[in-house]
Amino acid sequence: MILYTMMPRELVYPEEAAEQQGASNQMLVQYQGVPVLAEQEDGMNYRIVRVMSTDPSHYLNEACSPGTKISLS
Repeated sequence: MILYTMMPRELVYPEEAAEQQGASNQMLVQYQGVPVLAEQEDGMNYRIVRVMSTDPSHYLNEACSPGTKISLS
């Protein structure tokens, strides 16, 4: 799909701009052998934002699903 518009990209896709602003406290970590994007909440506690793996079986692992709170200690 091609979108021809004079509007700025931030107005057309506002959720992408919001994700980039909040990305400062996110990091890529390995949790139980699965690469995930995690957001730091406090200390060593993180919340999984996104599974970054190309293995389909990793998406079925409930321990690595987005929103899950994990501890990296």
